[in-house]
Formats: sequence, C-alpha cells, structure tokens
Amino acid sequence: MKPEPESQDLKPDARQSTGAEHHRHRSYLLRLWCSSAGGVWQASLQSVQSGERHAFADLDSLLAFLVEVVQTAEVDP
Repeated sequence: MKPEPESQDLKPDARQSTGAEHHRHRSYLLRLWCSSAGGVWQASLQSVQSGERHAFADLDSLLAFLVEVVQTAEVDP
C-alpha cells in the first residue's frame, strides 16, 4: 500500500506545535493487536512528546481515553 501524501492544507509552520498550540496537539504511537482468546482487540498508546505509555484491554477503553484527552485539551487555556 502506497502512503498518501501529506495534506496540502497545512501551512509549513502549522506542522510543528509550540507554545499555546501545545494544548491542542497530541501525537501518539498506536499499537493494536488481537488476543487469541476471544478475539478481543487490545491497544497501547505511547506519547511522542513524553514517551509515556498507556495500555488498554479493549478498544472502548482506548476511545474513552482519547475522548478524555480531547475534552481536557478543550478546557485548558
């Protein structure tokens, strides 16, 4: 599968997060795998900024975490 080109809508400097933009930008490495027992998908996220890792027993937990991150970012000044 050929990678898609980066969006042309972004200004070159908009790709980097600095200062106040930091609260509205999060980057994660997402890992997904399916456990053989019951076919449950599990996940982990690793923050690109801090290296902090989060583990999730199922996709619902992953989604709940991401919703919380977004809601927290919306409240921050």
